[in-house]
Amino acid sequence: MADHGLAVEILTPESALFAGEAVAVVAKTSEGDLTIMADHAELIGDVVPGVITLQFESDDPISILVHGGFLQVTTAPGGGEGLVDGASETDRITRVTILAGIAEPVKGIDRARAETAKANAEARVAELKAASTGRASEDESLRDAYVELSQAEADLARAELRLGTHAVLS
Repeated sequence: MADHGLAVEILTPESALFAGEAVAVVAKTSEGDLTIMADHAELIGDVVPGVITLQFESDDPISILVHGGFLQVTTAPGGGEGLVDGASETDRITRVTILAGIAEPVKGIDRARAETAKANAEARVAELKAASTGRASEDESLRDAYVELSQAEADLARAELRLGTHAVLS
């Protein structure tokens, strides 16, 4: 084992999508693309919707689509419980933790399902926009309609992101 390692965890409320070692993590943030390798400076930041790529020394990269979230990079001694096999007390381990509300392996994206979700979301957005036209802004039900519209627009954005990612990486 080298003196430095990179331990990665990608977590959602439903599951841990990845927990293990990598050579590099490439993610999109509001500041731009970010590549994290062993000995990276510690940081906390956001992850914007897009693909996170995990690169390995001998295996093919893994691409995970995230719909936004946060990341943390820390460096600590390698001893104790860790994700890097064979790390000793003298080794330094860089840990990357990504927390995403929604994330999925790119290879698991079902294009037909995403197209159906997009069509349904587009129809719902159009229906809600038409229903709110001409209503008084004081109408309490209008607030509920705006919440529903916001959710439908978020559903549409997720479907478009899945389709765009699938098209680029296929």
